[in-house]
Amino acid sequence: MNNELAAALAHEIKNPIALIRANIDHLKLCTGTGYERYFDIINKELNKLNSLISDYTEILQPEIRNETIYPEDLIYDVTEEFVILDKKEIDFEFDIDGDIKLKGDYKKLSILLFNIYKNSAEAINENGIIRTSLYLENNKVIIDIEDNGGGISEDIINDVGTPFFTTKSGGSGLGIMICKTIMDAHGGEMHIENTKDGCCTKLIFNK
Repeated sequence: MNNELAAALAHEIKNPIALIRANIDHLKLCTGTGYERYFDIINKELNKLNSLISDYTEILQPEIRNETIYPEDLIYDVTEEFVILDKKEIDFEFDIDGDIKLKGDYKKLSILLFNIYKNSAEAINENGIIRTSLYLENNKVIIDIEDNGGGISEDIINDVGTPFFTTKSGGSGLGIMICKTIMDAHGGEMHIENTKDGCCTKLIFNK
């Protein structure tokens, strides 16, 4: 399936989803109490389907723009957006080299970072910490995103990134695969490993 067809198909599927959702909202207004649980289940499954379509579209469109990006700006933009969208109190800590720049696709790298921060946020408890480091090492641009969420079970850590593998209720199992697809398109590497207190995702870019 080529990229144009995949995008068109995703668009055509999302249209009836929006129509179904609108009719459900209308039915909720016309229906008496006692049915809320069923409407919630329908909405939950529609959200899952919508997310799955978006994930597939992202995977099937790996092409990237070749823009000059300051990773410092990218990191702060994504974390600020994340704080607005997520209700959990998170302490973001930064150790940033502001002089670093690289070539890449700002939009896709934003999706990449947002997915990683989302995974970290879901792993930690209230008032958890997510530390982000940006630095140069051996002429490579490195971004480390580390949380104190307890880490990933050693029994499954090698399965992380496998399509449809997930330990989350309602998850698609495509988030890490999308991240790896974006890193591959940028000629970079992505490594996930446990630390003493949690998990660290390391992103390595050619300068």
